[in-house]
Formats: sequence, C-alpha cells, structure tokens
Amino acid sequence: MRAPAELSAPGKAFVAGEYSVLERGEPALVLAVDLRLRVVLRELRGSAVELTHAPSAASLRGELGPDGLTWTSGIPAELRFAARAAGLAAKVCAEEGRERRGFAAAFHDDLSRDGRKLGLGGSAAASVLAIRATCAAQGRDLEVREVISLAAAAHWVEQGGRGSGADVAACASGGLIEVRSGHPWSGVDEVVSLRGGDLLRASPLDVTQLRVPSGLRFLLVWTGHPADSRALVGSVLTFARARPARWSHHVRALSTAEAMVRDALERTDEAASLDAIRRSAAALAGLGDEAQVAIVTEAIARACAIASGAGAAGKPSGAGGGDCAIVLAWGEAAERARAALERAGYFALEVAPAAP
Repeated sequence: MRAPAELSAPGKAFVAGEYSVLERGEPALVLAVDLRLRVVLRELRGSAVELTHAPSAASLRGELGPDGLTWTSGIPAELRFAARAAGLAAKVCAEEGRERRGFAAAFHDDLSRDGRKLGLGGSAAASVLAIRATCAAQGRDLEVREVISLAAAAHWVEQGGRGSGADVAACASGGLIEVRSGHPWSGVDEVVSLRGGDLLRASPLDVTQLRVPSGLRFLLVWTGHPADSRALVGSVLTFARARPARWSHHVRALSTAEAMVRDALERTDEAASLDAIRRSAAALAGLGDEAQVAIVTEAIARACAIASGAGAAGKPSGAGGGDCAIVLAWGEAAERARAALERAGYFALEVAPAAP
C-alpha cells in the first residue's frame, strides 16, 4: 500500500425478519443498498495507527504491538465500532506473525443525505471497513466469510452483546441475502478473550445470496423522526424474557412472513411478494402492540398505506419506531409510489442492490 487507497462498503436495509432473526437459526432478508460508507487508507511510519471520523473530525491513535493494537488515546463515540473491529483484525495479523505496518484510516460518512442520518447501518459498515482496512495495511487478504466473522464479533461486543449481525452480513456480502444467526458466544467477555483465529473460525452467521428478480424496485422512505433502535430492541427483548411463549408466537409469525417474501421473490410472483410484505408489516405491528413497543408508528403506517394505494407495498425497515420504511414495487409502480409519498411530505429515495 504505497499510495492512499479507498475502500467502501454498502449500507443495508431490512426487507423482512428484523426481530425474528434475533433468535438463533431464524431468518431475515437484508438488502445491501447503493449508498456507501468510504474509508481512505494511507501508510504511516513505524507501527502507528490513526483512525479519523471525517464528518466530526474525531480521531483516535494507537500502536501495533505483538498482541495486536493498543489505543493510546481515548476512543470517541464516533469511532467505537471501527476501533473494536480494527483491534480484532490487528489481533489476527499479530497472531499470524505479520510485519507491523502503520496506517491511517479516515472514515467518510456517505450514509446520509442533506445532513439527514438515514439509519442504513453505518456502524455495521464501519465495522466491515475497519476489518478490511486493518488487514489491507498488514498485507493480509480476507475472504468474505472472514470479514463477516470478525466484523460481526466486533459489532456484537460494541452493542453490549445484542443484535443478530444481519446488518454486518449485508454490508460485507452485498446484494440481497438471507441471514440466520448462530454465534456460539455466551457474553461480551468471552469474545474479547478469544484468540483472533478462534473468531475467524466461529462462523457466527449463515448467509445465502438470493437473486433479485428483474423489475423489482426498492424505495426507502423516511418520516423525518429518527428512532432509537437500541432502545426499541431492548424493550422487545425485555418482553421476550418476560413472556417467552408469546415471544415464540411472534417469532413464528415474523419468520413465516419472511419465508413468504423470499419464496415469492424466488418465483418472481409480483402479487404474492406485495402481499407478503404487507403480512410482514402486520406481524411487526402485532409484536409491537403486545410488547407495547411503537414498532409501527402512525407515520409509518400512513406511508405504507400510500405505497399500497400506488400499487406497491411497504413495511418498517429495521427496529421500527417511526424512522424508515422499505417499499417494494414492480416496474412503474415505483414512480407512482415515490411521487405519492413525496406529495404527502415523506422523503423517498430509490435504492438498488449494491456490490460488497
């Protein structure tokens, strides 16, 4: 790596199965979207490491050593996912006896529009890019499954032992994927104490690449009211612990809806795919009502109704709470849905499946 290099990773949007995927072995459909997070990588002398979050100018310094990477300055919130991921990647390279090569990585936040944070998995994309950047600087090639294993572990730790890792898998794999979580970790301390090689072999996620049918189009729709995804997921998990039988009921409903979406897309069955998206929205609403968590807000429900009126179908994407909806449309229905949503005051953006 003589000259500065640029790496990038796509953002993500959940299509179905957002909450059911929190259970081991249950599926989610996730789309990697063509809005990307970029990192510019350049060499530093010796074994120094510097991470920078360009939008905020927050920075972090560290040193490569025989056990990996030691941070010598405080870790700012904007870089905590990248810092954790870089540390795991450096641990792998140190265990393999690779030459220590200093580097600087500047993260550029492209996962926003007009100052609007879009909630497209910036922390997951940053984790993926930090793994790739650290290993590229040390001359270590990575397979996609290795990127997923390390980035999923880093992301899970920084989320306090929560999350499925499906967003990480999308950012690393690209395209439309079905993800099932199967990590073996019992807690954050276990992950932190594991050797890098053990993390590489952990295979925490089962990922299947799916074909995107010709004519299928995706819109992302924002209400303008950001949601606290961690708080929403935490509230749902509290419900799951308090009422496991009812939680299992909702997991089955969400997983069934996800399977209906996947099967309809595999058959290129336009009507069935739209119906399955609406069923997924209804399953999310049912979970939210019983758990007393505002997964489907009035603003999101209205956006989905507008999409249906235009011949498309929508549902919350991600944890819900009023932030973002995903709309599936076939052919010209996408233009009709977008125009109707924008007339109603929503910010709607068409996205396409992205390469990793």
